[in-house]
Amino acid sequence: MRLFHFCKHQEFNKARHNCPQAGWTSALRAPAFAGGVKFQGENVPKEIFLFMGAVIGALAAYITAKATGNKQLEIAKLNAQKEITLQENMLHDERIKSEVSLEREKLESLHIILSKIALENSQTMSHIQSDSNTEIESFRERYLDNCSRLHQARAIVDIYYPDMSESVREIYGKANVFWGHQEAVIRINIKENPKGWNSNLSEVLKAGDEIAGNVKQLQYNISSCSKELNKVLHRTSR
Repeated sequence: MRLFHFCKHQEFNKARHNCPQAGWTSALRAPAFAGGVKFQGENVPKEIFLFMGAVIGALAAYITAKATGNKQLEIAKLNAQKEITLQENMLHDERIKSEVSLEREKLESLHIILSKIALENSQTMSHIQSDSNTEIESFRERYLDNCSRLHQARAIVDIYYPDMSESVREIYGKANVFWGHQEAVIRINIKENPKGWNSNLSEVLKAGDEIAGNVKQLQYNISSCSKELNKVLHRTSR
């Protein structure tokens, strides 16, 4: 009887060992092999674990690099925007400097022209022409030169300083009065017609005084404009 039970026990163990469903039992008792790890009845090579570790490391490195790259890209964008803003400001300053330089040149030219006009249409010039027996042809040439200066002055103020245009037009009108009566002064013989001579001279002097007043006011305005331009130029030089 005991021999029977012993034989049955041996057959049961053998059957359990060979049964596929009992693989977990044999797996628990299976030792580790040099070539891999025994897991649920199968060998998993070490290379698999090494490969998985490499993949995980590479993925982590990629995520880090991407995050770093995005940060660097944002920094690059900010630096580029700063550079663009700086260049725009520099171009803006250069444009202002160019415009200021042009306006100062025009103001200088206008100031010089007005000074010449004031002299040509003054009491001093009237006496010089009256006492020097000026020829009519020479006198008219000077009149045309005076008109040319006035045209230059009108062009400058109409284009660049419209607020001054009215004063320059007044000067132009008074200048025609001045030269018209001045020619009469030259033509009239004071001994033969003293009344006519004095009447024309009075109109010459009156027109000359009005021209001088307008020129003085315009040159004051020019000085004020120049001061403002200097302020603008100073701000762009900071």
